[in-house]
Order: sequence, then structure tokens, then C-alpha cells
Amino acid sequence: MKIGLSGEMYPPKFSVEEALRHAASCGADGYELTIPRTGPVSLEHPDGFEHIRQAAIESGMEIPSMVCPVHWEMPLTDPDPEHRAIGMAALEQALEVGRRLGIGLLLLVPGVVTASVPYADAYGRAQEAVRRLARRAEELGMRIGIENVWNKFLLSPLEMVRFIDEIGSSAVGAYFDVGNIMAYGFPQHWIATLGSRILAVHVKDYRTDVAGYGGFVYLLQGSVPWQAVRTELEHIGYNGYITAELPPYRTFPEDAATDAVRTMRRIFACER
Repeated sequence: MKIGLSGEMYPPKFSVEEALRHAASCGADGYELTIPRTGPVSLEHPDGFEHIRQAAIESGMEIPSMVCPVHWEMPLTDPDPEHRAIGMAALEQALEVGRRLGIGLLLLVPGVVTASVPYADAYGRAQEAVRRLARRAEELGMRIGIENVWNKFLLSPLEMVRFIDEIGSSAVGAYFDVGNIMAYGFPQHWIATLGSRILAVHVKDYRTDVAGYGGFVYLLQGSVPWQAVRTELEHIGYNGYITAELPPYRTFPEDAATDAVRTMRRIFACER
């Protein structure tokens, strides 16, 4: 297994180049890039990503995965077809950017169930959209990782397996988030059920005695059964990235990344 850091671990004042250099200096193997739809470094200016690729090469870092937050802004299950079209176009563009940068995996939230989006409608729209994205990913040599998040959708490992298998594409698998699942499941059970479908893993900790988003904490401060998580990942033969997705500290913000790398190497016995 390899150790990665999400770009979310660095404060906005850090450029991607600075974050890459710091991630390399604290012993990470890879960096997960966030590519928004708009902004100075975004899908609006795709040519601007070349300097990021060069910075990764110079720092000796891999960029194994990427996130395009449009899946929250314009969900693929939105009741407005125009919103769905905007989200789809941005995600297809993100796949193309990923291929140019040598990034192999796009994290995807496939949809959101809301008061105006019934579960059955979300399932159908999400499958239609993911099948289309899967075809494009196959053409580009990319993969798509469906993440378990608090979207009131795909709430059991059996359903996640069914959703992925019904897509029927080798380009689509699971991006499993250990901390996210703690509010309504057990990570070791999900890992065992998803098995080889797991393409990447996010880690954060979560206190089950604290309700809502306040339960999210730094590694080893919560209720995640880390020994069981590691055992199940080893059992399924997982050897991909374990990427920390945590906020920076309020003081000395970059130390959160340094501490996360050290802790992940201890939990998963990933020696360099």
C-alpha cells in the first residue's frame, strides 16, 4: 500500500506546487489533486495544469487520483436536466485533463438523494450518467472510483456492489472512505464485501459518540477499528493508495499532513 495526501489537507494559501513539495518532504508517495470547475486553476483553464505535472515530476510525487467537486455543485441526479448536463460535461473534461496529467483515477459522487430527488430516480439517473462516463474513461485509459459519502445514497455494501456491477465496466470501482462509513456501518464489513472492486481508499477518523460532522477527527482520535481495517485490506490483497482526507491544523497547518503520513505508515505498516 502507498501513502497519499489529499489537497484538502493544505490551506488555500498553499499553491499546488507548494503542497506537492511539502507532501514529498514529509514522506508521502502521492498527492490527490482537486480540480474545480471554475477559478484560476480549474477546468476553465486546462492548459494551466501543465505546471502542476512538472512540479510533481520535480518533487518525485505521483498524482494517482483527482477530485472534481462539480459532482456536489451540479449532481448527476439533479432534477434539472440542464444542471445534470453541466455536471456531466465538467466530469468528462476532468477525465480528459486527468489523462493528460497521467492521473489514473477520478473520484466520483454519483448522485444525491434529496426531498426532490427520490431514491429510485437517483439510482436510475446515476447509473445512466456513470455508464456514459465509464465509456469515456475506457477510451482515455482512466478509471472512476465511486465514493461512499453522506449523500443518502448507496447505503449498504451490497447495494454498492450491485451498483458497480450493473455498470459493467472495468473502469468503474469503489473509492472507499473509511471514516465516512462509521456513521452507518463498519468499515471492515464494507472492505470484505467490496473486495477487488476497491480502487482507492480515503482515511479519516470518526467518533461514533458525537453526532453529525462534529464526529470527524484526526487519525487515532476516533472510533475507527484500524486493526480490523488493515486486516481486511490485507485479506483482499489491496495494494493501492491510502490517502488522508483531513483539514489542515489551525496553527502550523502543514503539520497535519506530516502527522497524517507518520500515523498512516504506523497503522498500515507501509515502510519506505
